[in-house]
Amino acid sequence: MDVSHITTAEVTRRLSLQLRKMIGPGRRWSYRGVADLTGIDERSLKAYAAGTACPNLAKFKRLLLVLGPELGRDIDRMYGWMPRSESSQPGAIDLAAFRSELVERLRLLDRMLAEPRPAAETDRTG
Repeated sequence: MDVSHITTAEVTRRLSLQLRKMIGPGRRWSYRGVADLTGIDERSLKAYAAGTACPNLAKFKRLLLVLGPELGRDIDRMYGWMPRSESSQPGAIDLAAFRSELVERLRLLDRMLAEPRPAAETDRTG
């Protein structure tokens, strides 16, 4: 993402979307529970989730402390930081490449098994 696209409006939009996924009726967290743990009043939390307000850095860090790094992942992606599970690890296997290689080897085996064998190999009844 180009640096000019990182705006308060875009950060607010992304944060509110993530908060709506995490807080509220039927979600992992209640507004009251998050308010109690962060010291941020429910009215402000609802405004953050609605996208009509954005927390300052101190309140955002309190939200991260309670809700975990999942809250900030979409914002982190704006400047190229990827969650560890989405980035390549040193010594990790590239599963897509491994799958492609495996599929190719299975096709080769299928072709080998489908080819007729010479009579000398098939007639060993001596």
